[in-house]
Amino acid sequence: MLLITALAVPFTCTMTAGVADSSSISEQGLLPDGTLYSLIRPVGWNGTTIVMPGREELTGDVPRWLGEQGYGVIGYELSDNWNLAQDRSNASSAVDIFSETAGIPNTVILSGRSQGGLVTRIVTDAAPAWLDGSVPMCGGGAGAISMWNTKLDSAFALRELVGPDSQMSITRIQDERGEQAAMNGLVSTASATNHGQARIVLAAALSKIPAVDAETGEDVPAANLDKRIAEYTDAMPLALGIGVRAGFEQTVGGSFSWNHGVDYRKELKASGRWSEVQRAYREAGADMEADLQTLANAPRITADQIAVSTVERLATFTGNLEVPVLSLHTTGDPAGATAEEEAYADSVRAAGDNHNLRQTFVGADGHCTFSTAEQITAIKTVADRIENGHWVSTSPRSLARTAKAAQEATTIKLGTTRFTTPHPALPGRPWDVRNWDSYVPAE
Repeated sequence: MLLITALAVPFTCTMTAGVADSSSISEQGLLPDGTLYSLIRPVGWNGTTIVMPGREELTGDVPRWLGEQGYGVIGYELSDNWNLAQDRSNASSAVDIFSETAGIPNTVILSGRSQGGLVTRIVTDAAPAWLDGSVPMCGGGAGAISMWNTKLDSAFALRELVGPDSQMSITRIQDERGEQAAMNGLVSTASATNHGQARIVLAAALSKIPAVDAETGEDVPAANLDKRIAEYTDAMPLALGIGVRAGFEQTVGGSFSWNHGVDYRKELKASGRWSEVQRAYREAGADMEADLQTLANAPRITADQIAVSTVERLATFTGNLEVPVLSLHTTGDPAGATAEEEAYADSVRAAGDNHNLRQTFVGADGHCTFSTAEQITAIKTVADRIENGHWVSTSPRSLARTAKAAQEATTIKLGTTRFTTPHPALPGRPWDVRNWDSYVPAE
């Protein structure tokens, strides 16, 4: 594979846009800031290019299928410490590199997973002229303020109810390894007693940590409380995201999460899990009211106003969609509940652009655990929307038919499809453009 270094100068491209070519290009190089990228232009390129933040190696069956079907692909490495401004800028750099190296695309679709999914939403919100459509997968629909505030809520409940003298600081993390150890200790202590397990249920409710059966992809039945508790317990470390928070705080120069002024009784009732938490406490023989009072009396956490302002403009949303967007989200993602998609939809509705948004869900446990079939179906659906000027049905049945047709047209094993419609859930502590500049630190 050829390694080239892209110079940090404007590109002057003389290639023809979207011309099918008898030759193929496959190479790896560096974006202007030194970020690794890989690029593929297949034989008979169809003029559409998929930009994939977080897929710098372009390995696996998704890029393989895209190339087989005539799509150009460029993937680039994501930053450490959630440097989302760098990741956003590099999407445009990737398009420039593809245009210089392989030809100017007629159509560009952006699609990333996890951090790359959040970057996809951020770039889409910025509406660069080169963008024609987006497929964000499992990444930050509520925006970074809401996302990290609800993670704080779960962490705060865990600490204050299980070990208020714990060394877990929750925000302004100085010792990531020590913070992880403190959190693991709290989870271990809580899981050892019935009362502690009830407290895990309460903490999980505040950020809507899911309980999905890994075998069936279905929600664990409400009647099986023991299994739901086990799912919450296993998910807690990923759900709290300590390592990511620590890095993001370094990048933006302070803490962007707070809970002063938060009424946890109100938040718990709004979570949709009040009855489950009541049952967990009742079966444990524990006093839920006493624990809610403990949370009400506990000293609160403030954020740094400059950091909040930075994150607002970097990674929360205006809801303005200039291009079609189809999101993909697993129902059992502990890193971000499906309620985040409702938060995103609410921002888009408020901006009047809901005609450009479709949201799809996969019944599966885990973070970004999509099959190849599910990913390529989402990308193909947006490509068809761009080409035809209107959406086809994005119902689970219609998407499954699209995936079946794609499988019949290739020898690549695309895997199963598990498209579903989840139960709606209200987002916790939403924060978008309508809230910008309203945060005031507690005195």
